[in-house]
Amino acid sequence: MIPTIEYEDLKTNKNISSKLEDTLNEVGFFIIKNHPISEKSIDKLFSITETLFNLPINIKNKYHLPGTNGARGYTPYGIETALNEKLPDQKEFWHQGSNTNKNLLDNQYLTELDDFDFIDEMYKEFENVGMDILKAFKSFNLDYHADLTEIARNGNSILRLIHYPKVESNTNRQRARAHNDVNLITLLVGGNAAGLEAQDKSGNWVECNCRKNEIICNVGDMLEIISQQKLRSTPHRVVSKSNSSVSRYSIPFFLHPRPEVVLDPTTQLSADEFLTKRLKDIKLN
Repeated sequence: MIPTIEYEDLKTNKNISSKLEDTLNEVGFFIIKNHPISEKSIDKLFSITETLFNLPINIKNKYHLPGTNGARGYTPYGIETALNEKLPDQKEFWHQGSNTNKNLLDNQYLTELDDFDFIDEMYKEFENVGMDILKAFKSFNLDYHADLTEIARNGNSILRLIHYPKVESNTNRQRARAHNDVNLITLLVGGNAAGLEAQDKSGNWVECNCRKNEIICNVGDMLEIISQQKLRSTPHRVVSKSNSSVSRYSIPFFLHPRPEVVLDPTTQLSADEFLTKRLKDIKLN
């Protein structure tokens, strides 16, 4: 069981430093309850997600942009492949990014769906929550980029809408194979079906389930680099459960720094360089 932390305690850093440190050292995942994103908004976003992926493939493919590393719009099945894996993940997804940083790619908008630009509102809500959570990491006394909110402002963040199709057989239970997130932190909104598992420090796979009105948060590789391994990026996967005969929808928000931000002062590795290499490694190029 992964621990639960009050959003307000995270936001104000009230008596959570040791609890957060223990959590991130052991599993790297925790649940946030009583966050400010309304249940009504989350329901609407899931409804848009399901409607989007039920569109005919010829319409979805209009929004697939080869050569952009899947940074915006639609990415079909059979492309993204976890690091060091041969079989691709069983998923299709949509990426929506920032509208405020003009150095990034423009978003795509499905003209076939009414009110599709609602996802821009949700992007902003998730970004605001993520920035509040980053403030809690100040308690780790990071030597480099002590103010994580500064490097994430107008960052290359992504709101991802995912559809995992029905699993037709038990020959491949891995809907998304074990991987680490590349970004600073990930927020996964509650309401998705079971199947997410994180690997603890002992190598055990721990179920990461939360209620509909809660958010699961985890650390990504960029934050591990910035913190010089004080904060742990955790392998996780999505496996087929008893309900795998139905589609699974999931909505993570990946909070990124701006592309030019230097992650490691020793090597001068930038966020853009690190991300570009990872996207190539997982075949999103």
